[in-house]
Amino acid sequence: METIRIFVGTDRWQRDAGAELALEYSIRSRTTRDVDIVWMRAGDPGWEVSRDGAGGTWRVGAAVDNGWVKAPGRNWGTPFSGFRFAVPELCSFQGRAIYLDADMIVLADIAELWEQPPDPGFGIKCINHRRTDVSVIDCSWFAGKQWWPSIEKMKPSGARVFEYITLLNLHKAMDTTLAPEWNDVDGAIYQKRPKDVKLEHYSAVPTQPYRPYPKTDYRCATFPHHPCEAVGRLWWDTFNEAKEHETASGTRS
Repeated sequence: METIRIFVGTDRWQRDAGAELALEYSIRSRTTRDVDIVWMRAGDPGWEVSRDGAGGTWRVGAAVDNGWVKAPGRNWGTPFSGFRFAVPELCSFQGRAIYLDADMIVLADIAELWEQPPDPGFGIKCINHRRTDVSVIDCSWFAGKQWWPSIEKMKPSGARVFEYITLLNLHKAMDTTLAPEWNDVDGAIYQKRPKDVKLEHYSAVPTQPYRPYPKTDYRCATFPHHPCEAVGRLWWDTFNEAKEHETASGTRS
């Protein structure tokens, strides 16, 4: 049985705040499948970022010393926003892969998502034409597509997520039939039907319960630091379980 390949966009602030630990534990604790997780962590070798793309770095269009980029003009929202579009080439345009952001926890067997590749004729499967932060990618579909930029061209371009999505839509590359329960953004579904949610996405930075970015004005002063208490506690429960598992096993999950 093939290994499930997962690529995660992240940065050192997400890592240090526990997001990576919580996400990885949530994945591995709910599946019996072999999983290979690749952390596309801004600042790590190969994922160096800068305002202008100097020295072969990824051009993000704004200073990234505080992690979350909230500035006017042409820039990425986070230091890792554009990394997801490198996945087909990273896989040598073979097989398929899952892309996730670090600010998520998986509440179902990730194999269920893995077994939902894009329908034939499409390169990416996601919930709609705006959100590619949970994607099942048919990497082989992108092979030989001259219109799709190489990583070498992506890095200095500074292209933003919506610009890649525009390109994908132009070439009818997106299968948008993935169930919304696989990308529940900030508890929209969880507040009404918690048992149906398969992946919770803490997308709005000012309400991320673990508060990764030091200079962000977080909106919730009271623990668990999320406007929906149940959604906030869900993240903390997952994180605490991950820490307990880490301590018991002596290694990261």
